[in-house]
Amino acid sequence: MTSNQNPRPERRRKKPSTTTVVFSTIGKVVGTLFLIGLITSVILACFAANYIRTVIIPQAHLDANFVMNQTSTIYYKDSETGEYVEHLALHGSENRKLVELDQIPKSLQQATIAIEDENFYKHNGVSWKRTLKGVLLMFTGGDIQGGSTITQQLIKNVTQYDDVTVKRKILEIFTALDFDATYSKDQILEWYLNYIYLGDGCNGVATAAENYFGKDVSELTLAESASLISITNNPTIYGPYSTVRMTNKDGEVTTGRERNKQRQELVLWKMLDLGMISQEEYDAAVAEELNFVREQDEKKPTTIYNWYDEQVISDVIEDLMDEFGYSEQIAEDMVLSGGLKIYACVDPEIQSVVESVYYDRSNLDLVSKSGQEIQSAIVIIDPEGNVVGLAGALGEKEGNLLLNMASGTYRQPGSSIKPLSVYAPALEYGVISPATAIDDYPVQVYSGKAWPVNSYSHYKGLMNLAPAIAVSSNPVAVRTLEQLGVETSFQFMQENFHIDLVEELVTGGEVKNDYGTSQLALGGLTKGVSVMDMAAAYSVFPRDGLYIEPKTYTKVTREVDGVEEVLLDNTESEPEAVLSTKTTWYVNELLKGVVNGKYSGATGTGAQLSGMTVAGKTGTTTSSNDKWFVGYTPYYTAAVWVGYKNPEQVKSSSNPAVSMWKKVMAPIHEGLENKSFSSASGTKTVQICQDSGLRATEACAADPRGSRVISVTLFEEDIPAESCDLHKEVEVCTACPVLGSDGTAISGLYHLAGEFCPREANAALGITEGTVKTIGILDYTRENVGGAVARDSSYLYSFLEAQGTCTTHTSAPVEPPAEYDPYSFNRYDPSTWPTQEQWPGFDPADETTYPDYNLPPVTTPTPGGETTPPVTETTPPPAASPTTSAQH
Repeated sequence: MTSNQNPRPERRRKKPSTTTVVFSTIGKVVGTLFLIGLITSVILACFAANYIRTVIIPQAHLDANFVMNQTSTIYYKDSETGEYVEHLALHGSENRKLVELDQIPKSLQQATIAIEDENFYKHNGVSWKRTLKGVLLMFTGGDIQGGSTITQQLIKNVTQYDDVTVKRKILEIFTALDFDATYSKDQILEWYLNYIYLGDGCNGVATAAENYFGKDVSELTLAESASLISITNNPTIYGPYSTVRMTNKDGEVTTGRERNKQRQELVLWKMLDLGMISQEEYDAAVAEELNFVREQDEKKPTTIYNWYDEQVISDVIEDLMDEFGYSEQIAEDMVLSGGLKIYACVDPEIQSVVESVYYDRSNLDLVSKSGQEIQSAIVIIDPEGNVVGLAGALGEKEGNLLLNMASGTYRQPGSSIKPLSVYAPALEYGVISPATAIDDYPVQVYSGKAWPVNSYSHYKGLMNLAPAIAVSSNPVAVRTLEQLGVETSFQFMQENFHIDLVEELVTGGEVKNDYGTSQLALGGLTKGVSVMDMAAAYSVFPRDGLYIEPKTYTKVTREVDGVEEVLLDNTESEPEAVLSTKTTWYVNELLKGVVNGKYSGATGTGAQLSGMTVAGKTGTTTSSNDKWFVGYTPYYTAAVWVGYKNPEQVKSSSNPAVSMWKKVMAPIHEGLENKSFSSASGTKTVQICQDSGLRATEACAADPRGSRVISVTLFEEDIPAESCDLHKEVEVCTACPVLGSDGTAISGLYHLAGEFCPREANAALGITEGTVKTIGILDYTRENVGGAVARDSSYLYSFLEAQGTCTTHTSAPVEPPAEYDPYSFNRYDPSTWPTQEQWPGFDPADETTYPDYNLPPVTTPTPGGETTPPVTETTPPPAASPTTSAQH
């Protein structure tokens, strides 16, 4: 190619179009997102697979080890022989009757499958189509419970897989798969028909057949079978004995029986549609009249258990659920008809006494302002932790599953909480001892008033621990709690006495808890306590500090292949040491003072039992809605609550809980030998000042109220080394009493002695005895709180000092003149004349006032025994003027 030739033009790259670029970008983004999604899905699937493998599958296996066609029996131990004796056989219309599948009509089996799970014999325990539908409904806000097969429903019936969560649904699915692989379809259907609830207390088709149609389940017709299985959808709506009235779309009011008929026809139509029955069978069944045993609203007779037996049944049901994961219904069926042997702790004699008192309303006849009848509950526990008697309400028991106020309700305990929350822990940690003296005086001003107040409407001032507990001083409890610490008390109550307290509770936008003096020192707990919990906690004291969880039964067994197999065992738990021997001994001594009458104003004296040692504590809430007495002897501990079902003020001149306690406990202890609580070694009785809590001095004994010296028995480490420093010795004059505001003398109190008050007798001064004595007065400074005045305020040195010194002896005493001898008077010698003090009224100008005016003349005897008349001066000297006469 020559230079003059044109070169070949360069090819130019074609620029991609905008559309191509966009689609390319989108492709890359989508691909990336897809890859991320795929990787994420794989990761999530791995996590899900691992979760199912490690969490779900280990929990998914369920053994069908339940038997429901045998009578269960409650036994009690005979106190004389020590052998267990049959107490109560649990049987009756409430029990389930177990039948095998070949005893159940084919029509009933088909009706069940048709309406509940038409593919029952085709799936592997789970209907994936129905499950997927249920999951979709969950994500769209629907019902997560949808899609259950007969297998899944059976599992929900016999377990507690009934809460609506994703985990529970997954666990139910895998359990159903495992269960279906373990057991045959016929076994599953048989169990399902034996365990479904069919209303009116009927569990299983056999019991329901007898209850509704009065015949054996094998005798049911097609029409009756369809009617029976119709109930399962909702027994309240479709039960033939349902008392619920409903209005249909046409405005007609329907009964349970009418609604049952409507659903029965739906079941029959479904059976016809699935080819289970012919048209002729369908028509005949629809036309058949259903004859039920009872009328529409006729009630079924039931066996009414007493409070104790019902508590045992309830406790065993709950423990079976906890131990084996059973549903409440299955656990109840096992108790009532699972052939169980239940070894109860009841003492029939004690329970008989409880019922004789509590079934008779005349024993406590109170009615509230709104017309409510008074209620009460009691729990009695022996030293081994056995609940030997209880009543859940007052009056004749008229049914089962009524509100049990002994174990099923929580009420504020008032002052009955003090030994548990304040005094026991404070003694345990050495914050106080029985020698401690604390001021019964308000702690603070709350809402403009002095707080806390006392039930006795005044404040006593400084007082020893024993009388403070006996009269239930609120300030003493609050001050002790403040020294102990609220958190320490809270923890001690929960860990040592096993009483649940509230950490935090939000109600009505307000946050509540039990961290406070009102809650822990005065018993105003957020949730409250049960009678059962209080009895269990107090039983620690006569048991030397050991806590034993209260039990109504010792064990539950069942015979399997001739061998008695233990299902539940309450005998293996060890007692828990929660208090020292020292603390329990102190508490027992202190709480005896509440009852024995040693202290004036003690709140529990009405609980005294003739010839028996009793200790305990009363409790009353601020509004008097709840009254308590928890008392114990060396034999039994009993907690009693009195109040109204819907809280109202209990108006009574005395604490009715105390009287109910005595009415039950007096006959129980009749004939029992008196015993003391456990004694203590290493104690010493010392003389203590009850105002300071220190060793007593002479000043303590000289208190104007009387000696303040008391004898207190203490362990060596609690004996105070210091002597009382509150009592100050001062001199007072007994001739000058201190007057109160009403003008009367304050007992034992006198003004401080002044310098002129006579300290001893002085004949020369005419003083027959001294009026000055030494007393011991409290030199104690009390900060004023809300203007409150304590009863000992007048006996404080500050008050006495403010009254000043004696107002009777204000000057030095004057020596009285010597006695004048009238025979020494010489009317002519002024030096012999008396002073006015010696001879009042003497007037030299008036002869009749002379000392010798009426004196007989003095005669002088002669040697011969004769007397000579006195010599009379015939010329008297001039009279002296009275103004110049000498004074002596």
